[in-house]
Amino acid sequence: MDAFTRFLNQTQGRDRLFRATQYTCMLLSYLLEPQAGKEKVVMKLKKLESSVSTGRKYQIALYL
Repeated sequence: MDAFTRFLNQTQGRDRLFRATQYTCMLLSYLLEPQAGKEKVVMKLKKLESSVSTGRKYQIALYL
């Protein structure tokens, strides 16, 4: 757990975690979209993906 905490304390580590979360949301929404009855889940995943994307942009802008 200590190694994970040190990893997240680095800017690059946080960006990798955000990127993995963002791409996972994109993949899941893509896979669930054609299924009936999954509209709410797909919308939540797309909102989360958008929020994570925005967070990544702000994080990068802070350290430039």
